[in-house]
Amino acid sequence: MASQEAKKRVPLRKGTFQPPASDKENGYIIGSRCRKCGHYYYRKRAVCLNCHSEEIEEVALSTRGTVWSYTIARQSYPGTLLVPPFVIAMVELPEQVQLMTAVTDCDPEAVRIGMEVELYFWKVREDEDGNEVMAFAFRPVSN
Repeated sequence: MASQEAKKRVPLRKGTFQPPASDKENGYIIGSRCRKCGHYYYRKRAVCLNCHSEEIEEVALSTRGTVWSYTIARQSYPGTLLVPPFVIAMVELPEQVQLMTAVTDCDPEAVRIGMEVELYFWKVREDEDGNEVMAFAFRPVSN
């Protein structure tokens, strides 16, 4: 009989984000920061595109941002975790990093450029070891 270990939360795509270990913790998106010029990046980088330095450190990026641009997908495509209609947006974080992500938990027609959004995580499925496979998206900031 297998031991009853606590389920782990693992990212859907390794190296792009760290899901919260429990509901009492916060997860984060993994980025890079150049120690020489201070530029931030999403995803991890080995060389700074701004100054070409290799002095790059891994950092947790901000969990809030604003919608920079978006589109409403009205048809599904292979491999998507979302049911149409859904919003795919470029979200800009305070570090001046933009990432393409889903904006959920709202009416797609209510999404607007400049809308404040926050990071959250959800369980996609369980893997063969019983771990919770997690994904991330953004949703409107609740006041």
